[in-house]
Amino acid sequence: MIKKIFPFLMVCLLVTINLTAQSNPIWDDKPLWLRIDDAIEKVESNETGDAVYLFRKILEDYPENPESEMWLGLIFDKENEYELSLKHLELALEHKTQLVILEDQFTILYKMAEIYFKQGNFSSYTENLNRVIKYSGEAISNNNLKKVMLNVLQKRGYDKFIELYRPMSKISLKAYGYLGKYYFQIGDWDTAIEYLMLATASTISISIEELKIIDPDYKFLSEDNTDTNRDSISNKSFIKLLDQVNSHLLLKDYFKRNSFYEYFYYLGKSLQTSGFDESGSYILENIYIRPESGKWGFLSNPR
Repeated sequence: MIKKIFPFLMVCLLVTINLTAQSNPIWDDKPLWLRIDDAIEKVESNETGDAVYLFRKILEDYPENPESEMWLGLIFDKENEYELSLKHLELALEHKTQLVILEDQFTILYKMAEIYFKQGNFSSYTENLNRVIKYSGEAISNNNLKKVMLNVLQKRGYDKFIELYRPMSKISLKAYGYLGKYYFQIGDWDTAIEYLMLATASTISISIEELKIIDPDYKFLSEDNTDTNRDSISNKSFIKLLDQVNSHLLLKDYFKRNSFYEYFYYLGKSLQTSGFDESGSYILENIYIRPESGKWGFLSNPR
């Protein structure tokens, strides 16, 4: 229904804004950044037709302006005009080097992935999430290192994996999580493990760095190589780390926003299903005993 009435509404709105623009030619003399701000204000006040007109007017004078293309893409996505949205987002991405805020390229890529998912175009969905990882520079390009990391996780467990490796993917954290969940759902357990180990470990690594800021004396594990009594390192264990995260509201919220327990659950199940039952069970047991894990704790019930 929206698709049918949207062109008609657009015509009405564009006529209105066109008359307004003609009576206020000063707008055309404003600098580019101010014109973009004016158009964004229209978006934020839900004056969609006016916003579309202003962004298109900007593109008449600045044909390769990626901000205007990006905002048009976001607007048309809200109107369920997906093909039109993708067209503008792709144009924005073509000129990503001209973005005032370079990180906006990831907003564009995530939005494109979201649209492709809604359309059921899963090859383009995964392609755009992998573009996030590639463009962020956070991919692990050393395949041998990746194999070693996977081997430690699968055969020595998550505790040892976190002790040895601290991947710090910030921009691509969501992309790793989305891809891991997708491959879990289609039954590709090995690929799911690869992405989910990096999504969950990045959330933990970033949280460890925050805990060090809160408490400069904090250490996740002993840095003294002579300390081989693992039982004595109770204040630095993985379980203790989860306790500390849960006791800090900001870190607890960070875990929630990044769907940590959801991805941790999928990681545990993927390990179990792919033949690494001990490592997978350890993860699921840790989720099950934590009240803050919500439904993922319920699903991890070993019954």
